[in-house]
Amino acid sequence: MGQFTEDMGRLRDEIASDRTNRHTLIAETREEISASALAFMTDLKDSVETLQSRFRADFAEMAQSNRADRNAFMTHLGTDVANLRVEAAAQREAGRRAFIESAAEARAERASQNAAMREDVAQLQDGFRRTRGEMATEVRAAGEAFVSDIVDAVTGLRRETIQLVDDLSRERASAREAWRGGMPKAPPPPAPVARPKAPAKPMAKAAQQPDDPVESMAKPQDKPAKPEPKTARARDEGSKTD
Repeated sequence: MGQFTEDMGRLRDEIASDRTNRHTLIAETREEISASALAFMTDLKDSVETLQSRFRADFAEMAQSNRADRNAFMTHLGTDVANLRVEAAAQREAGRRAFIESAAEARAERASQNAAMREDVAQLQDGFRRTRGEMATEVRAAGEAFVSDIVDAVTGLRRETIQLVDDLSRERASAREAWRGGMPKAPPPPAPVARPKAPAKPMAKAAQQPDDPVESMAKPQDKPAKPEPKTARARDEGSKTD
């Protein structure tokens, strides 16, 4: 055979040998891995069981400790709550008493303030009544004085008017007599003009006032004669003379 055939035979033998070695290595590796995995799993299982047993023991111990602590806490809390209830009741009672006392003090203070206010209002009312009475008296006196002055002034004006009318009537009568050709009569002396009365003092009571101030005025003694109406001829002659 030739060289190529030998090379091909040698190559085939090497490939077969390598395949055998590979299978052997895989089998050995699988065995080693299986053994190590089994040992690891066994060790892991033992470790997990040990951890679980320790966890159960620790959990039981922790549960018992927590239960004891919780019972102690609840007992202490109950005691504290009872003490707080007693203290709150005492504070509530003290607050109620303080409120009752403050309410009584406020009621007494309000009563004293109301009494003082009523007294002040009564004093103000009395002062207002006195001031109003004095003002009414002054206003009444001023009104009476004003009315008296008005009455005196009107009386004087009335007398002056009556005197003026009497003088005018006498002058007209003298002129009429002179116009008719008769001798004029001497005019009577003028009546004395009465001076106006002094203003009367205001009286405190209305009963002292005169019943009618107009009746107290002096009445004229003689009423002036009413002039006779002129005829048309006399009016024409009088206008020509003028």
